[in-house]
Amino acid sequence: MGNSLQWLAALLLLTVVSAGAGVLSSLHLLSTAERIADSQKDAPAPPVASAFNASARLRKLSPVVTNLAAPPGAWVRVEAAVVTDQLSEEEANVLVAQLGEDVVSYLRSVSLPQIEGARGLQYLREDLNERASVRSRGKVRELILETVVVQ
Repeated sequence: MGNSLQWLAALLLLTVVSAGAGVLSSLHLLSTAERIADSQKDAPAPPVASAFNASARLRKLSPVVTNLAAPPGAWVRVEAAVVTDQLSEEEANVLVAQLGEDVVSYLRSVSLPQIEGARGLQYLREDLNERASVRSRGKVRELILETVVVQ
């Protein structure tokens, strides 16, 4: 009986010590986090590096839905955007419409195995980027694929 009472007292003492250590470490971590947050408020935000110049604009293309060259009955839906240099709204609208037509004509010439998997998606992105750059005479910096759904 005395032995089990000593064991229970030791267990209770260890529980209290471990709970106290947990509380102290939590308080220390909280105060450190507050000091870091306060020091970050005073420091100016670092400038965000961009691969594009300040005049670049992101313009969305209309969603494209078309059939693929093979297999018969395979359809693809592509949503994309382009990063362009500074263009007037009229120029930009014409360019976006032309790029949409280019995407349709390109997708009608590819088969499903050509765009399957990560490598196929990478090739699709590279090919569309190259076509957009050529079509725009260098005014398009990048074509960004947002969604590609094949059915």
